[in-house]
Amino acid sequence: DTDKVENDRDLSAYVYVWGQFIDHDLGLTKSATPRESFNVVVPKGDPQFDPNGTGVQVIPLSRSVYDTTTGTSTSNPREQITQVTSWIDGSMIYGSDTTRAASLRSFVGGKMKTLSSSVGELLPLNMDGLTMANDAHRVPDTQLFQAGDVRANENIELTAMQLLFVREHNRIAAEMAVSQPRLNDEQIYQKTREIVIAELQSITYNQWLPALVGAISPYRGYNPKVNPGIANEFSTASYRLHSSINDDVEFFDNEGRPMSFDYVNDAGKTVSVDGGVTLSEAFFNPTLFKQTGVDGILKYAGSTKAEEIDLQMVESLRNFLFGAPGQGGLDLASLNIQRGRDHGLADFNSMRVAYGLPHLTSFSQITSDKDLQSKLVELYGNVDNVDAWVGLLAEDHVRGASVGPTSQRIISDQFQRVRDGDRFWYERVFSGRQLADLQRTTLEDVIERNTGITSLQDNVFFFRAEISGQVYMDTNGNSTQDPRERFVPKVTIELLNEAGEVIEQSVTDRMGRYRLTEIPETGDFQVRVVVPSGMETTSSAVLDAHVKSGDARLPRFDFGLRPVVPAVRSFSSNSILIEPPHNMSGNPSDSLAGLGSVVDAMANDLDRLSKQRDHLARQSAIDRVMASLRSH
Repeated sequence: DTDKVENDRDLSAYVYVWGQFIDHDLGLTKSATPRESFNVVVPKGDPQFDPNGTGVQVIPLSRSVYDTTTGTSTSNPREQITQVTSWIDGSMIYGSDTTRAASLRSFVGGKMKTLSSSVGELLPLNMDGLTMANDAHRVPDTQLFQAGDVRANENIELTAMQLLFVREHNRIAAEMAVSQPRLNDEQIYQKTREIVIAELQSITYNQWLPALVGAISPYRGYNPKVNPGIANEFSTASYRLHSSINDDVEFFDNEGRPMSFDYVNDAGKTVSVDGGVTLSEAFFNPTLFKQTGVDGILKYAGSTKAEEIDLQMVESLRNFLFGAPGQGGLDLASLNIQRGRDHGLADFNSMRVAYGLPHLTSFSQITSDKDLQSKLVELYGNVDNVDAWVGLLAEDHVRGASVGPTSQRIISDQFQRVRDGDRFWYERVFSGRQLADLQRTTLEDVIERNTGITSLQDNVFFFRAEISGQVYMDTNGNSTQDPRERFVPKVTIELLNEAGEVIEQSVTDRMGRYRLTEIPETGDFQVRVVVPSGMETTSSAVLDAHVKSGDARLPRFDFGLRPVVPAVRSFSSNSILIEPPHNMSGNPSDSLAGLGSVVDAMANDLDRLSKQRDHLARQSAIDRVMASLRSH
């Protein structure tokens, strides 16, 4: 389904941007050498991967590197090897070996290397010959950004996070050099690194995890008996939340509006960008990042909602992962399923039981979605056959979380073990005021300290903007609700996007109140009242609304209504016979004065009668409308 399915808990795009960033801190599994092919067979005639109907096309996959002493029998299954530490220790920023760590440092004032540019400090270019993933092969390796993790150029949102924390490191180092002038470069670097790691841990456990899976057990101190290693079912299945990813990357200004600009691509061609690019265009595109900088990307990630965590994946990931089909394009969903089989993951039901959850006997126990139940029956036949990754995404979500009960159990268990088994955990290392400051640190703080962005919501992992107001009976038509002017229930209010499309409707309650909460992102919108039959607005029926941040509350978009008063027939005569008063004298001046007094009296009477008629007509119309509304 190509339509965007926004998640039902208002998670922002940061839920997957941060998720990938932390994922690259926890694990990295390379392909085995020599290469072991475990390709995905493409069905003959697949419109994307076999349009010519050859029947011989495959999606390439190499089996993961593993401990060669394992995999000898069913009692000694393969154990895959991670290339980085399993701790949340900032390895994606600082590197996991001494060579890479040293290549990223300036060795002056404890700072890390950066590249000065017209759009602010950037990551250094990969001029030291470090291994950096370059799956799209759009630019030479030397034009890629250099970072602690080989995947830093995978997409520009990930690159933005990498740069953000290098800037944060250098900001803290600069302050430390001033406040503690006796510290040398190495001391400043290590103390600053310790603080940045603490920020990563605090943000992950105090903001991101609660947003994704709900509350996890509180920290009770270091436990040397805990195994902090990364579970295969975590890294290969439950943490692969790729369905939450949007199919574009946009660039927003500080007011929350999309920016349009031109940039010169790798082929030297000027490309016009109207607000954003597709996700496929954002893969391995340091050229674009060098010309746009980080602010617009980081503002956008907090100014739009993520897609739902379900079994639907966007086009860029299903068909254009790092290239077009046949030109490097892959289907990430197929690869996730195949990788689970490569790593020998248990089926979904067995995995549930291993984590202390009941064994399921029907597909209806996985999902309440009838269509999805039918599809699972068609594909798997038996509930015990379901691949782990598929079952985890198919589950109905737990209340207060955006994942199902099995994913919640696996993810919570993994992050608890990573925390409890870490003897350098920040709550163990820091204390007092410094610990309190770290506990309060949010991702919004880090962003606004290191960019020109000043308009992010306090918790950037949620996007919960709202527009509200009331509809009232504006009897006297002065566009102001006066005392005794009642509210109007059951009136429809519409939210329109910039294209004039209705994206949400709300109906006023008995107090005339309404709320519009399905705002997809920041920017400009219009609020329109659907005027009931027999009524008219006393001001504009359409009001402009500007949503600047993900926690914006725009109240008092009020609308006044009043009944349409029926036109009153007017009567006229060519001549009016006025009898002179009986006491009128024969004096002409007296006669004229008497006639004038009669005309004045008649005018006053006509004015009084006209007002009474209008009031009665309007009150009658009001009563008819209110009676109609009550009957509905």
